[in-house]
Parts: sequence; structure tokens; C-alpha cells
Amino acid sequence: MRKYLYAFLLIFTIVTGFYFFLGWWQLPEGHRYIYPIDDVYIHLALARNFADYGIWSVNTSGFDSASSSILYTLLLTALIKVFGDWEYYPLIINVFFGYLTVYMVYRYFKENYGEREMKWAIVLLLPFSMLYFSALLGMEHTLHMFLITVAVYLIHQNVNSDFDRRDFLKMLAVVFFISVIRFESMFFTVSLALALSLRKEIWKSVLVLITGFLPIVIFGLISVKSGGYFFPNSVMIKGSYPSDEHFLYSIWNILEKGILLNSSFYKCLFFPFVIIVVYLINKYRKSKITVLFKSETLIITVVSMAVLHSLFAFLKYRYENYVMIAVLLVIIPIIADFFKGFSFKNIKVNLSDLLMIGSVTVVIMVSAYRFVYHHLPLKYSSKGINEQQIEMSRFLGEYYKGEKVLANDIGAISYFSHVQLLDMVGLGSTDIATIKINNKHHSRERYITENKKYITDYAKEKKCGIAVIYPEWFPGSPPANWIPVSSWTSFANYGPAISRIVFYALKPEEVAPLQRNLSKFNLDSNVKQWFYIYQK
Repeated sequence: MRKYLYAFLLIFTIVTGFYFFLGWWQLPEGHRYIYPIDDVYIHLALARNFADYGIWSVNTSGFDSASSSILYTLLLTALIKVFGDWEYYPLIINVFFGYLTVYMVYRYFKENYGEREMKWAIVLLLPFSMLYFSALLGMEHTLHMFLITVAVYLIHQNVNSDFDRRDFLKMLAVVFFISVIRFESMFFTVSLALALSLRKEIWKSVLVLITGFLPIVIFGLISVKSGGYFFPNSVMIKGSYPSDEHFLYSIWNILEKGILLNSSFYKCLFFPFVIIVVYLINKYRKSKITVLFKSETLIITVVSMAVLHSLFAFLKYRYENYVMIAVLLVIIPIIADFFKGFSFKNIKVNLSDLLMIGSVTVVIMVSAYRFVYHHLPLKYSSKGINEQQIEMSRFLGEYYKGEKVLANDIGAISYFSHVQLLDMVGLGSTDIATIKINNKHHSRERYITENKKYITDYAKEKKCGIAVIYPEWFPGSPPANWIPVSSWTSFANYGPAISRIVFYALKPEEVAPLQRNLSKFNLDSNVKQWFYIYQK
């Protein structure tokens, strides 16, 4: 069986290494490696400020919870505190936990199944779960995938031992760490507690809830006491949750957006769910429901977690990968068992077999699609981030270090330029996050009007001199009295959310210095710069 471990490790090394160098080769000759996503620099900025100043913010003052991963940020903080500041800690951490995840997948199938399952895992692991993609992003998602893989392994082990005390304590330890890696892990905690309740393991269910939610509650109380929200700004702004007003309508809206009209749900989860449902019906159609509850704790946990994630979080971009690897570990044994000794000559024409064959075919196609779809982003995103976010950070660090700047992509800016950042999106500025959260469930018109007024007044109150933003992201449009001075356009097509950024002077007296600084700046030759004509 060890040959399969070597195969897993070799494939992960080749694919990850290939895309690492492919992305790096698109950068100018001699340039250092740049991450294909700006958000990793948010973690680095926050971790450095926490290590150096004890400040939980991308700025060197205040409390602004821009990170949605307590554990990952603390891990980076510890490395910076011990070894000093270095921008490649995230890459090292992710590759390391990528290999650990591969090993845990191998161990899971080695100890519980056989060669058939190994072969399916070798084919589907990377394209279905996008493990290599997560590793190259440098975010916390690879660590999340590792922990959820360990959780799947331990749930299987606990079911076999009927939740023996020692096995259950191991499970609780993993629940604790999963809960602080990302806040979506609440879905896992609730799902595992539900599965245990269905087994009539009520006290164990309660212990799982306490273990999973205690660190979140502690962090939330510290955050509120420090002037932030109970959850990080990113969770409050981006997450889906019911409104106090029109509660029933908002519940329906969450169901509609999260599952019923969510194309990502059908691509990622619908057909794996069909495989699971067909398996459960065939196996337990003549059994009592309690037998299913007792035997299928893992399936109940993973499916419930996937449904909750679909409803209340994003099922795309990268956020779904921990769900995908858990689902994959569940469906591979079902698929392998179905195709054991399979022959088209002996196929039975019945609904069950047709659903299974059709769903497995779609799973393979979706895996191939995900792999191909991410090829160009992995190839060109580092180039795009370098041409926009890194260049912005170089410019601001050279001419506006220590000054207040309004921006909307805050990662590289906050990490490299050392400006005092006002985040238009709200992730790094709790004051702006507040107005966005308060208007989240209001009409689009009211949301735009109130957000625009607040951000405009806030920038004026904070004596902010310039803004570097996507005009399309400003609620409504940027204020008429903001003076556009220049725009930069990157033609990399991947990486930045929008290819064009605009520099605004928020006061007339800022126009000339901004024009002068932009003219002097040694801008990347691949970026096109235009200057606006300013008439007093």
C-alpha cells in the first residue's frame, strides 16, 4: 500500500510545483514570488502588528478584526515573533499542511478501505478538492482542509470504537482546533453535535458544542470589549444570516440564494448528494432509521455541514474546499464499492444504477472542470497582483507612508506601505463595517445612499487626503467633489477583482502633489497609466 502514498505525494508535488513556478515565471525577470491573492497579505499585516504592538488590526492602532481565522493569524504571529517578519511564512505553512493532508487521506483509506478506494482518491483528490490550489494561495484553507480530513478520520475511528473515551478525546481536540481555524467551522461543530444527538449520545453532543464554541465565544467577548463585533468584520459583512425585520422572507432568501438558485451548489454538491442518497436508500430501506443514525454518523455530519455552508457562506472562490475534501472522503468508498466488478454487460437497467452512474460521471466531469478552470488564474494571478496591489503598495510606501489613505484592496497596501488605512469595504475598518452591516438587509437604494454618505463623511472626518479605489465598488459612485487624478490599468486579466484602479485627491490642494508623485513613480511597464485633466 505504501506505493499509493508515494503516488499521492508525487502527484501533489508535481502539480503544486508546476503551478508555483508557472505563476512565478509570469513575473518580471528576477522578481520575487508574489501570492496569487491579495488577502494573504492581510493576515501578514495583522499578524505583524499583533506581534510587534499587540494590536489586532491591519493598522498600528485600534481594533479591527480583518482576519476570519484566529488560529492562522496567531500561527503567523508566533513565527514573526520568534523568527522575524518574512512574507513567505504562509507559503511554507500551506505546502507543509498540504503534504500532511495528502498523508491523512492516504492513512484514512489505508486503515479503513483498500486499493480500489486508493485508486479513486489518486484520480479525484486534487481536482475535486483543489488542495494544490489552496496551498498556493497561502491562506488558511489548507490548514482547514487538513483538520477536516483528520476529523473525518477520527469520526470513522470513533464509530468503529463506539466513541471510546480515548478516541472521543482526540475528536474533541480536533473540534477545538477546527473551530479556531475558520468561523465556518461552526457548521462542522453543529453538524457533529446533531449526528451524536441522533445516536442518543447527548452528553457527547453537548461536549462537542462546548469545545467548538468556547474559543469562539472567548474571542467574541474580547472583540466586543475592544470595540469590534462578536464575529470578525469579514464574517459580518460577507456572511448570510436572517434579518430582524422580515425574518421569514430573509430565511427564504437564504435558502434561495444558498441552494435553490445557487449554481455552485449544483456543480459542487448536488451529485455527490445523489450518490449518498442512493447509497443510503439501498442499504437501509429495510432497516429502522435508528440503525442509519447509529452507523452513518460521518455521512450525517458531512452532509449537514455542507448544507449549512451552502446556506450561510460562499460555495466558491476557495471557501468550499474544506467541504469538498470531506465530501470526497465520504463518496469514494461508495463509488468504489458500486464499481467493484462492474461491467456494462451486466448492468441492471434501474433507476438506482442509472442515478449512480450518471452522478459519478458528473463528479468526474466537475473535477476536470475545476482543474481546467483554475489553470489560467494560477498562471496569471501573481502577475496581476504584482501589477496592481504590489505596485500600489510601493507607490504609497514611497510617498504616503504613515498617512491616511482610503482603499478597497487592503492586503499588500497594509503589509508593505505602512500607511494608515481606511478600508472602504469595511474589513479593516470597523467604523465602515458598522454602516455596511446595519444596512445589509435594507433596500439597495437605501444601502447605497447611506453607505455613500457615511464613507464620504468618514474620509473627511479622518482628514484623508487621497483614495486609491475601484470606482465601481464605491456605493453609487465616488462623490462629485473627489478629483480623479490618474488611473492604472493592468492587462493581466487575473488576480485583481477589477483591472483599473483610480487615484482620487479628496481635496483640491492634494491634486498637484498626487500628480507629481505619480509622474515620478517608476511604475511597472506592463501597467498603463492615464492622467485626468483637472480644471480648477
